[in-house]
Amino acid sequence: MSDVLRQRARTAVNIAFLATLAVFLGVIAGHQYLGESRDYRYYLWFFRLARSSQGIAQIDSRFEVGFRFLIYCLSLLGFSNVLIYTAICSFCVLLKGFAFRAAEVTWCAASVFLYFYLTRYFILFEMTVLRASIAFSIAFFVYFRKRDTKFHWHEFLLLVAAIGFHYSAIVFLIVYFTGRLNARGVVAFGVLVFLLGFFGKIVLFTWFRSVLPVLQSYPAWKIPSTIVPIPFMFDIAMVIVALFLWKRSDVAMKYSIVGIVLSVAIHFSMVGYPTIAGRFRELLSMFILVYVVRATLSEDRMLKLLAVSFALFSGALLFYGMLFYEPLLTP
Repeated sequence: MSDVLRQRARTAVNIAFLATLAVFLGVIAGHQYLGESRDYRYYLWFFRLARSSQGIAQIDSRFEVGFRFLIYCLSLLGFSNVLIYTAICSFCVLLKGFAFRAAEVTWCAASVFLYFYLTRYFILFEMTVLRASIAFSIAFFVYFRKRDTKFHWHEFLLLVAAIGFHYSAIVFLIVYFTGRLNARGVVAFGVLVFLLGFFGKIVLFTWFRSVLPVLQSYPAWKIPSTIVPIPFMFDIAMVIVALFLWKRSDVAMKYSIVGIVLSVAIHFSMVGYPTIAGRFRELLSMFILVYVVRATLSEDRMLKLLAVSFALFSGALLFYGMLFYEPLLTP
């Protein structure tokens, strides 16, 4: 068998595996086989609302326009409520998988990606926050494939589309336009974001609440919370190490460092307002997945070892937390 045929066969096997995995995970999420998330019944209610509406404009919901449009189209195709949820989750898994180029599908990278995604992200996103899951997947596709710091219209438009599914995804655009910074510039950027958030959060909250109706539904902004959740401490430690290893990182990893630093800055500037901080922290955790998996593709053994070690520990810690310590799913 020639090298070309061998490569094609390998690609076909990878696509078949990805498609099977996507459908399998989509069914698990769509039927909530691991337990029911806090938002699942509300999503099913919204699907019924979209199905009974005469048009997108008549759908009275706080959900973003992109998500409303998607659900309305799927309901027109005759999808049941569970099938809509299943299809969206399957698509999110597929999109993450297609972020890999054929030459990048190594045993190490695939194993680390599957383990880290399934332990840290699947329950939090696909099983729980469906809209954020779509935005997360689109951003992952863009940033994982990033190879240069140039502006590309298709990347920009994809990130704009992500905002149509979750308004918080605007932070992905911020990272896109600050990705050219060097290590010192990233630190300065983080400090600036922290100062702006810390001293201007009341004004920002007032403005965001008038612009984004979804914030009206939050029961409270300023409530007691843990200053730094334990899992997030390890994320902070990881990004500090990543900054020291800046020159060993590829372009996608450097963009990811910017995203993680932004997450840390927002978190500390919003201490006392965990609802807002948590939303951005969860969404920006996408960059941790990008960084870790890209590091496993590096020829630098130190980067690869650190990435694998972090993924094993962080994944296990978050998996325990989401299932047992503070369960996101109910039986």
